[in-house]
Amino acid sequence: MRKTFRKILRGEHSFQEDNHSGYQHHIGKISEVWKGKNHDDYGILRLYRLLIITALFFFPGVLIDEIFKFKNYITRKLIVELYVLLKTLFPLIILVNGWYVYPFVCYLNVYLLIETYLYLFSKIFLEYQHFKVSNKRTLLMLVFNFIESGLSFAVVYMSGDYMNVDMEYIDAIYFSFVTSATVGYGDIHPVTHFGKIISTIQIFCSISFFVLFFNFFSGKAHQTNAQ
Repeated sequence: MRKTFRKILRGEHSFQEDNHSGYQHHIGKISEVWKGKNHDDYGILRLYRLLIITALFFFPGVLIDEIFKFKNYITRKLIVELYVLLKTLFPLIILVNGWYVYPFVCYLNVYLLIETYLYLFSKIFLEYQHFKVSNKRTLLMLVFNFIESGLSFAVVYMSGDYMNVDMEYIDAIYFSFVTSATVGYGDIHPVTHFGKIISTIQIFCSISFFVLFFNFFSGKAHQTNAQ
């Protein structure tokens, strides 16, 4: 049974352990940005790139990489995927169980959401090349990130009376994804300053998903034309 499960997840791939340290690897990334020799890496862009790569150092993703540094490459990737799935489920669990009434839970939800958006911004501002056609895993992770984002903002909306109606968690999820898609039906809308600010932030943050999806498919079209 265990072999079958490993076969499903890993296929025929075989990787050697490389003693990869999460903290050392990330410090190396910070150093690369600090020594950046790209022709347009200066000014505000350079400061923003340094801010993103440094901020990621203080989130669980790097810690997970450090904890499992003695595992092989594919095992670490699978652990990261599990972490992404758990992050996607976490806000849904909060909503279903009504835990949004607890401030600590809401703060933790926002903390993990910030990590997700820092990761997305790193994909935009720390990688100049198009995604590879074969990198469908990244695209799939983006889908989970998008779902996590919508659910996490729904938790924020449920944590207070910010809307024109009394919402159930289904209403909050609906409003959150409508806002992410920048549709705006108008049946539910924020009436407080905080609600309006959060909705505005969500719209701007959601643009990063559209940028990355467009980048993926435009990169695929570019490589197809090159062939």
